Amino acid sequence: MQYGLMTYKYTINLGNEIQSIAARRFLPKIDHCIDHEKLHLFRNPEKVKMIMNAWYLDCLDSWPPSDDIDPLLISMHFNTSVNDTKEVILKKDSREFFESYGPVGCRDPSTLKLLRENDIDAYYSGCLTLTLDNKNPQYEPDNPYIAVNVFKPWQVIKYLRTKTDMPIYDVYQLTFNSFNPDYIKDKPDHYKLTSFYTEDEKMFQAENFLAIYENASCVITDRLHCALPCLALNTPVLFIDTAQYGLERLGGLTDFVRKATFEDYKNDYSIFDVEKPAKNPDDYLKLRKDLIKRTKEFTGHINDSYLMNDSNRLYDNINLLCKNSRKTKKYMRDVDSIINDYQNEIEKKNRLIEEQKRKIEELENSKSGKFKLFKR
Repeated sequence: MQYGLMTYKYTINLGNEIQSIAARRFLPKIDHCIDHEKLHLFRNPEKVKMIMNAWYLDCLDSWPPSDDIDPLLISMHFNTSVNDTKEVILKKDSREFFESYGPVGCRDPSTLKLLRENDIDAYYSGCLTLTLDNKNPQYEPDNPYIAVNVFKPWQVIKYLRTKTDMPIYDVYQLTFNSFNPDYIKDKPDHYKLTSFYTEDEKMFQAENFLAIYENASCVITDRLHCALPCLALNTPVLFIDTAQYGLERLGGLTDFVRKATFEDYKNDYSIFDVEKPAKNPDDYLKLRKDLIKRTKEFTGHINDSYLMNDSNRLYDNINLLCKNSRKTKKYMRDVDSIINDYQNEIEKKNRLIEEQKRKIEELENSKSGKFKLFKR
C-alpha cells in the first residue's frame, strides 16, 4: 500500500502545513506528496491512501480529486464565500466522489449544513489538529515564555508588559510571498502569489511553530491552527476573537477554547492570567478520540510524535522565527502598499477614461443636434 501527504505550493499560511503534520502522524510512510491545488492531476499505477483534511476549494479545477487517490474524507471545510465552490461540489462527478468515499467528516458546522442540505452524507468530525501529540518531547526551555501569534501583536504585547516580566515572543504563521504568474493560469493576481519557501522548508517551519506552542507556558492567538494545536498539546491558550470574514470556518471550533475580544481581555485580565494560566477546557476530547479512531482505522498506523526523525534540528530557531515574523509582516505591508498604489492608479485612469467618454458623448450629441437644426 502506498500513502500520500497533502502539500501546498502556493499558499503562505503555515496553518495548512500544520494540518498536514496532523495527518502525517497517521502515515506509516510517505510515498507521494500531492499538491492541494492539483489533486485532479495526480497519476499513479496503484491507489494511494491520503487523509484529505483541509480547506477547499481555492482552485476549482482541482475538484473532484484523481481516481488514483483513495481518500479519507475527514476534517474538511468547503468555503463558499470566495468563489463557485458550492456549484463545483454539487456537480454530478463531485456527488459521485462523495458517494464513493463518504460519509464526509466536516471540520465545522457550516460545511456540515451545506452538505446535508444537498443530500450528501456527512457528519461533524472537528479538526484533525486536535489529535496532535508528542509523547517523546526532547526540549525543556530554560526559561518559561509566552508566545503571541496575532495579526496586531504590538497591542497585545504592550498590554502583557504591564502584567508580566516573562519573555514574550511574537510569532506569525504567514511566510514570504513570491510572485509566479505561471503557477495558476487565468486566476486573479492574489492566486499567483506562491510561497517563497519549498514544501519541505514550510513543513520544517511549521514543526518549529508547533514546538514553540508546545513548550510555551501559554499562548495568545487569533489563528485557528495555533489555538487548536495548543489544545491538543496541553498548552494554555487564549483565542483573541478578531475575525471579520470567513466566520463560517471558525464556527464550532473556537467554542472549544477560552476566547475573548482584546477589549474584553484588557478590561478583565482574570480572563487569562499569563503567569498562572488556567488549564484549557476539555470539551474537545470526545472529538479527538473519535478523530484518532477513524484515522487510525484508515491507515492502520499512528506515530507517537508529530515530529519527523530529524527533529533534533528543532528548538534552536525561536529567535530566527521571531525575526522572520517581523520581516514577513514588513514585506506584506510593503506588498499591500504597492498593490494599493497600483489600484489607486488604475482607478484614477479609469476615472479619466470615463470622463473622456462622457465628453465624447456630449460632443456627439451636440453635433447631432446641430445637424438636425441645419436640415430643417
